[in-house]
Amino acid sequence: MNLDVTIRQATIHDLNRLIPIFDSFREYFKQQRNPDAVEKFLFERFEHQESIIFIAEQQNEIIGYAHLYPTFSSLTLQRVWILNDFFIIEKFRQNGIGKQLLAAVKEFGALTKAKGIELSVEHSNEAAWKFYENQGFQLDKEFRYYFYKL
Repeated sequence: MNLDVTIRQATIHDLNRLIPIFDSFREYFKQQRNPDAVEKFLFERFEHQESIIFIAEQQNEIIGYAHLYPTFSSLTLQRVWILNDFFIIEKFRQNGIGKQLLAAVKEFGALTKAKGIELSVEHSNEAAWKFYENQGFQLDKEFRYYFYKL
């Protein structure tokens, strides 16, 4: 497999090419495909500059992406990036693309003087645990995270 991959920050010009992979990410997590809703959602993120998306491209096809949202630490008075989505098309996995994409995310975090990058992984996704731990992420043992579903 030709692995000539480019990693870069996405712009609104990439919107139409992002829709299929974003919808595939949602489908992976058992959501119904909905390209119209995905387009609206992504457009609003770009329009309001509410998130940062890095893409992995091969021959003008987006084969992976990382989606970051900002939050802030009141204690340290710093930005924290939440790595909310991280997805590589299945046939391109196990080729180092995830490492390249995550390296771009880490570099961006450092350049923006962030405190760090936060992410969550399903309890059942041991492959993701190992991947992130191999990339230097550590399981938080200080705080227990909760979620209130509305």
